[in-house]
Amino acid sequence: MTIPSDRLLDWTTRLLVEWGFAPDDAAYVAAGLVDANLRGVDSHGVIRLPAYRARIDAGLVSPTAVPVVEQRGAVVRIDAAGAQGQLAARAAVEAVDAAATAHGVGTVVVRGSAHFGTAGTYARALAARGKVAMVVSNSEPGVVPFGGREPLLGTNPFAFAAPTSGEPVSLDMATSTSAMGKVFVARAAGTSIPDTWGVDAEGRPTTDPHAVVALLPAGGPKGYGIGFLVEILGGVLSGAAIASGIGSMYDDFSKPQDVGHWMLALDAEAFMPLGELQERMDALVAEAHAIAPAPGSDEVLVPGEPEERTRRTRLADGIALPDATVDDLVALGERFAVPFEGGAR
Repeated sequence: MTIPSDRLLDWTTRLLVEWGFAPDDAAYVAAGLVDANLRGVDSHGVIRLPAYRARIDAGLVSPTAVPVVEQRGAVVRIDAAGAQGQLAARAAVEAVDAAATAHGVGTVVVRGSAHFGTAGTYARALAARGKVAMVVSNSEPGVVPFGGREPLLGTNPFAFAAPTSGEPVSLDMATSTSAMGKVFVARAAGTSIPDTWGVDAEGRPTTDPHAVVALLPAGGPKGYGIGFLVEILGGVLSGAAIASGIGSMYDDFSKPQDVGHWMLALDAEAFMPLGELQERMDALVAEAHAIAPAPGSDEVLVPGEPEERTRRTRLADGIALPDATVDDLVALGERFAVPFEGGAR
C-alpha cells in the first residue's frame, strides 16, 4: 500500500489521541514516526505502533506521564517517569537547547525512557536552532560483541547534526551493521536480508530475517567500540539500565525498558556568528560535492542528503507500507475506532 504522508500523519495522530495522549503530544510522536518513514527509515516508523501499544497495555508506558527535569547549569538530568520515549527526548531537546544558549554548551542525560524513534530527529531539531548536536541512546541487547556469539549491546544509535544555510548535515546510524527494525521490515515484507546483517542461533551469518537472533557490529571492532561508548554515555552516565538490564521492547513485559539517552549541544554563537558557521559548513559541503565520483557512483553526497532526497520523493509520491504493517495498522484502527483507510495497494 502507498499512502500520502499527510494522511498517515493525521491517522497516527488521531490514533494516539485515542490512546490517551494529549493532542500536542500525539502530534509530536506521530510526526517523528511518519518522518522516519518519509526519510526511508521505515524500521523506526509506524511499524513500531503495535509494540508501543503493547507496552502501554502492560502498564509500562503511560500516555499521560510527564518527564521530570533537573537542571544544574549546563548539565541536565531527566527522569522519563514512564513517559513515551519521544516525549522524554522532546523535554531533553528543550532543556539542552536552553542550557547551550545560556552557557555555550549543554548536555543532558535521560533515564527510565523507552524507544524514542530516530536519534537524528533530535539532532536535526537542535541544528535548526543553531546548535551543533550529538545524540545517542542505548537499547536492549541485540548485537554480538566483536569476537562473540551472544548479544551484549543494543544497536545503540549515534547521531549528529550541524547547521548550514539549507538542510543540516546530519548522520543517524546504528552501531550495528543494520538496525533490528530493518530485520522486522524484511520479515513483514517477506524478503531476504544481506548475510552481513545478523547471525542465527549458532552464531552464523544468515540471509533469513526470521532466523536472526542477533546483529553484527558495524565495521567489526570499530562499531563494537563505538557501541560501547554509546552504552557508557546513554546508559552508565545517565543512571539508566545497561546491557542485559534493559527490558526487551517486544519480548519483556515484566518491567519498563529503562533506556538511557545522552545529548550534547554546542551553541554556534559561542564560537562564531551563526552566519559564519553556516558559510563554513556550506564550503565544506561544496568541497565534498566537488569530489569526482568513483566508478559506479554518480556523485558524492554528505551525511543526511540521501535521506533528505528520499523524504522529498515520498512527500510527492507517498509512503509504501508492507502488507503485514498495513494489517497491523488496520487492526489497531478497528480496536480504537480510528479506521485505517490507507491509500492504494
